[in-house]
Amino acid sequence: MVPGRFRMPRKLILLTVGLGVGGTETHVLELASRIDRTKFDVMVCSLKAGGGLSEELQARGVRVVSLGGTGKLDARVLFRLWRLLRSEQPDIIQSFLFWANISARLLGRLVKEIPVIATYHDEVVSEGWIVRTIDRLTLKWSHTIVCCSEAVRRSVVSRIGGDVARHVIIPFGLDMRRFSAGDVATRRELGLKEGGAVIGTVCRLVEPKKGLSVLLAAMAHLKGLDGTPGCQLLIVGDGPARAMLQRLSERLEIAPWVVFAGVRRDIPRVLPVMQAFVLPSLYEGFGISILEAMAVGRPVIATSVGGIPEFVTHDVTGLLVDPGNVSALAGAIRRVLENSEQAGQMGFQGREHVRGKYGIATVVRQHEQVYEDCLAHA
Repeated sequence: MVPGRFRMPRKLILLTVGLGVGGTETHVLELASRIDRTKFDVMVCSLKAGGGLSEELQARGVRVVSLGGTGKLDARVLFRLWRLLRSEQPDIIQSFLFWANISARLLGRLVKEIPVIATYHDEVVSEGWIVRTIDRLTLKWSHTIVCCSEAVRRSVVSRIGGDVARHVIIPFGLDMRRFSAGDVATRRELGLKEGGAVIGTVCRLVEPKKGLSVLLAAMAHLKGLDGTPGCQLLIVGDGPARAMLQRLSERLEIAPWVVFAGVRRDIPRVLPVMQAFVLPSLYEGFGISILEAMAVGRPVIATSVGGIPEFVTHDVTGLLVDPGNVSALAGAIRRVLENSEQAGQMGFQGREHVRGKYGIATVVRQHEQVYEDCLAHA
């Protein structure tokens, strides 16, 4: 027998803040369920209780543990994580988002020298100085830093620090088969009126980050002499800004043309209903929902912020506008809706781009390589 040829899978914990529906959480779902089980024994651990993706992970055969946290200051979570790490003795931890990154660094160092891979999926723009200082002081306890885009890497290096050589860029990825099934949701089930164009977005409803107030203002800007915006707006997702956005749509007198569809887990069925996908974020690390819209061949209208210009090419796969610019956003929407041939070509180019560069299998292999490199040099 060749020494080392046969070995037990290494224990890997993917540590998240929660398991609600969101870009990072969906990424963890796809990553955890596709990692090579002959190499890694995977567990997903969430700091917060509950979350709709927990059952989906378990249905895919992934172990899930919730630490039952009730808030950011629930110190009991750290004790529960300490006990979990002592019991499981993982070989490596990958953490996602700020509180999970901090918890993994602290506890990974206390229990034993567990290599920690910290993950950043957004630009460092909104955190206060206390949060940023904690991040900066503990960053040295991360073996590797994974960023979802070059823009995020630049942001982390400039605002948090760290050796550039330890930063690795791995984007989000998609299973293209999910976006090629051909099953399309009906307008009736989504609450849309029959006939006419539909534009839409899919995101967590948080403001001002997602720029949804700007999108509603653009809809009002599109209202012509007949008093209609010329299209319906479908907003898929939920979050703390939902009630405010609904009130804003009423104040702008566009509520009859705006549908808040809530959280849905059948996004590949919903996206084909839209003639164009719009995400006017004021800042964005990557924008996985844009990638999903491109995967079904929809032209995208987005802002030139963060990692978005790294995979959306203006006038080729979509249109890019300056963040916060209501008239420019309205003009881009009008241009896409009035030029169906160009819109179709942008959608085709976008789909081919996603197919060629953002397959989930490639993204998973990149993560596995990071784990192996980390273990080899830990």
